[in-house]
Amino acid sequence: MENNQCKICGAERSKIFSKRFLEKYDVSFFECQDCGFIQTEKPYWLKEAYSSAITSTDVGLVHRNVMYSDVIEKIIYRHFDKNNRFLDFAGGYGLFTRLMRDKGLNFWREDKFCKNLFAKFFDIENLSENERKFELVTAFEMMEHIENPYKELDKIFSMTDNFLF
Repeated sequence: MENNQCKICGAERSKIFSKRFLEKYDVSFFECQDCGFIQTEKPYWLKEAYSSAITSTDVGLVHRNVMYSDVIEKIIYRHFDKNNRFLDFAGGYGLFTRLMRDKGLNFWREDKFCKNLFAKFFDIENLSENERKFELVTAFEMMEHIENPYKELDKIFSMTDNFLF
């Protein structure tokens, strides 16, 4: 039994729904009664979820990445220096990074669970330590199921002042 405390503020959280992952795990989602953060139970399925190439159960994967790329491109051109370096944190197979690079933006990808299929040579590991500063870091479909949000946020904010998720 997992404790019933929010991963962000420690207040009580309540179950709001369950969703089936990988067609076999019923995963509970919780909402914090204090800060409103929505989170899953401990993400025991992540390693398995990213153990193989794009799964046929993720209907909408390409559509979501195309949609995000269109929205984020507009945000960058309006609010950020488009000539700087950007990072997609927990960037999955690199599809979003590839789309953003195809739009002419200097995007890079990071993901400790997933193989980079679409943005090879544009992984954070291809940058030196002193090059790992970014105008903006993006992260999609990640915050709700990380185990230690503060640790991940510390990592992100060591690389940027701007985080869009």
